[in-house]
Amino acid sequence: MSKRILITGAQGFVGKKLAAHLQADGHTVLTTDYASPGESEFDSPCDVSNDGAVDELLKWAAPLDAVVHLAAITFVPQAQADPARVIEVNLNGTMHLINAMHQSTPEARLLFVSTSEVYGPPQKLPIDESHPFNPHNPYAVSKAAADNYCRDMQDSFELDIVRMRPFNHSGPGQADSFVLSSFARQIAAMESGLQEPVMRVGNLEAARDFTHVDDIVRAYALALDHGTRGAVYNLCSGTSRSIQSALDTLLDLSDVTVDIQVDPERMRPSDIAEIRGSHDAFTHETGWTPEKSFQTLLEDLLNDWRTRLAREAAAS
Repeated sequence: MSKRILITGAQGFVGKKLAAHLQADGHTVLTTDYASPGESEFDSPCDVSNDGAVDELLKWAAPLDAVVHLAAITFVPQAQADPARVIEVNLNGTMHLINAMHQSTPEARLLFVSTSEVYGPPQKLPIDESHPFNPHNPYAVSKAAADNYCRDMQDSFELDIVRMRPFNHSGPGQADSFVLSSFARQIAAMESGLQEPVMRVGNLEAARDFTHVDDIVRAYALALDHGTRGAVYNLCSGTSRSIQSALDTLLDLSDVTVDIQVDPERMRPSDIAEIRGSHDAFTHETGWTPEKSFQTLLEDLLNDWRTRLAREAAAS
């Protein structure tokens, strides 16, 4: 059945892909993101940290069957540089949205996108949804608080809220501020002669659980229809990959010879050795499993950067 769905943070990496996916499924998709009036390609710009703006957004979007809340500051160094702003957007913005939904569309489902960062250093592997919170940076703190607020509002007012905790995900369209995308962009730039064949890296031994963005988008769409009211779900591949193995695979996909240099400035003493999640709960409820391999993720990412850089060169 066709639904009327609002996506916040629709200009972001995942938001654009989710909007296209839901539209292809026949849903009416309304989109919003932080933008000045007249500068947005989206239906209605909105700063979610402004409660009045959120109220007006929901009045404009009504009636709604569901809201997918992606709007957030997600880049950890940005959050560390301005923790007050990350609280305004990630926590207060979520509170404003839930409060407004409670008043205007109490029957609509809220799909809140949290993060695996709320778990902090793992006490056990794989990490499941029962793992205690131990956030270790301002981004994770803001998301943990927002996650808990969702649970409180669900319990207090019987709102229809489903919380998703995705682990690392990547793929075409991701900004190069994230590790796999940064590697892919640099290799594509070296292939085109836009960068010298030297790559400065941080901790390559850390292992993370990566999922293709297309699988994450598919999971969000499934959760809108089949997620259990009040539930929380991890999204991950269930397999950890070292950053070194990711870089090696990307280099194998290219003919360039690269000088890899470890940069002490990029090393973080707080880096967690391994993160690996369990998606058993979501798989049990929906049948979802990741379909695209890690190899495919890296191939898609590198090809995307080759295309992007070629397009930029042609336009200059």
